Amino acid sequence: MNSRKAAAVAMSIIAIACRICGIFMSAMTVLLCFSGLTAKLQIVGFVIELSRALPSAIAGYGVITSPFGGVFRLDYAIVAVILFVIDHLLTRASRRVR
Repeated sequence: MNSRKAAAVAMSIIAIACRICGIFMSAMTVLLCFSGLTAKLQIVGFVIELSRALPSAIAGYGVITSPFGGVFRLDYAIVAVILFVIDHLLTRASRRVR
């Protein structure tokens, strides 16, 4: 396997990982808007740990009360968008390298 193909495969794998993480962060953003879902799924502890894993520059930024009883986490939405942008850029770069 030549180095160009190996780099393309590595970028594709990282892009897929970013896409999966972006989908997960998007789902968490939506789930947290509904207080009933958060309580039923018992994900409060997980949300706290996930918030600690975010960069300190955006952690806790833009927490807005939603009309459904939960909170909209702008920091989670920002991370999801960043992950989708990285996915898009890596996919394009992978295709260009091949």
